[in-house]
Amino acid sequence: MIKLKDILLERRSLSVFDFDDTLAKTDSWVYVKTPDGLEKQLDPGEFAVYKPKKGEEFDFRDFDRPLRNPKLIKKNVDLLKKQLKKGGRKVTILTARRLGAPISHFFRTIGINPYVVALGSADPKKKADWIENHIKKGYSPIYFMDDSSKNIKAVDALKKKYPDVKIQTKLVS
Repeated sequence: MIKLKDILLERRSLSVFDFDDTLAKTDSWVYVKTPDGLEKQLDPGEFAVYKPKKGEEFDFRDFDRPLRNPKLIKKNVDLLKKQLKKGGRKVTILTARRLGAPISHFFRTIGINPYVVALGSADPKKKADWIENHIKKGYSPIYFMDDSSKNIKAVDALKKKYPDVKIQTKLVS
């Protein structure tokens, strides 16, 4: 017999994947404008570890367009597919991009239909806030995969705040 307290304590699992340089590599650049007017390009992996200098501004125009030359990172996409096949689990691609439609379209062309959330911000706190909102909705365990150590650190900070929630992070290279 199922007890009411068991139903109330029942938790839901959440798997969260970053897109750029975690599930796929694309020919998208982050442009860095320097105070003296110069512009340089960073790929998403370089941007993930870039430390901005005073007065620099970022331009993410390539990330508002259809994906250019996407190449899957097979081992991570295989894990995404495995998570999508499990029942009772919410699986989300959480991207800093402003538009989720290009990612959704790309995955549909290869027969995958994941839920995509576009944050429109490269601030690691935004990803941590999104995950924290799901903790408050009762999700646990939570699995988070990203190529940015800044994003991993922001989500890892939730472990201290929510010691009863199982949060597993994985930094991919």
